[in-house]
Amino acid sequence: MVMRKIRAMFRGTGFWNYVLDTSLFVNPDARKYFGQTVDDAVANFLAAAAKMKNVRFYMPPSVKKELRYFAQKELPNFRRTILVKSPPMHEMKVPATIMWKLLDEIRARVNAGLRVSEKFVKDEKMPIDEKLHRLRIQYKEALREGVLDSEEDFEVLMLAKDLKAAIVSLDQGLIRAAEEMGIRCMDIDAFCSHVNEE
Repeated sequence: MVMRKIRAMFRGTGFWNYVLDTSLFVNPDARKYFGQTVDDAVANFLAAAAKMKNVRFYMPPSVKKELRYFAQKELPNFRRTILVKSPPMHEMKVPATIMWKLLDEIRARVNAGLRVSEKFVKDEKMPIDEKLHRLRIQYKEALREGVLDSEEDFEVLMLAKDLKAAIVSLDQGLIRAAEEMGIRCMDIDAFCSHVNEE
C-alpha cells in the first residue's frame, strides 16, 4: 500500500533536483507517505525514487550521518539513489540581511528563554523533577522551534542554493530560512502534490 502511494507520487515527473532533509524520514507527519518507521520510510523512498526518471535527489553528508543515527538498519543502495554532496561552503555567500535577521532572532529567543527560566525559578510549589521536565520543553520551544538551528539544516540550505534545487522538508525553521533566501522549499504535502502533477 505504501509503495503504491510512493510510485503514484513519482509517476511522470520532469527534470527536478531536490535536496532532502532528515525530517522527510523521521517526522511523524511523513509516515502516511513513506512508512511507520524510519527504516521503512528510507527503504520505501529509495525503492520508489530508484525508478524515477529525470529526478535527482541530493543530501549533504551531515544529513546522511544524522539519518543513520535514527535508522536501526544499514541504508542499502543509498548512494545509488541519493547523491551525497557537500555544498561548497568556502565559495558561497549569505546576504547581510539574512545575518542581520538571524542575529535579531537569536537575541529575541535568548530573551524568551530567560523569561521561561525566570517563571520556573519563581514557582516554588512545583516539584523539582516536574519543574525541570517542563522547563526543558518550554525552553527548547522558546529557543529552537521555527528557527534554523543546526549545521545539518544550514548545509541543506546551502546545497539547495548551490544546485538551484528545491528543499523537501517538514522543518519549519529550515522552510522559513529557505523562503527568506528565495530558495524553493516544499513540505511533504506540497512535494507529493507537485510530483503527482508532473
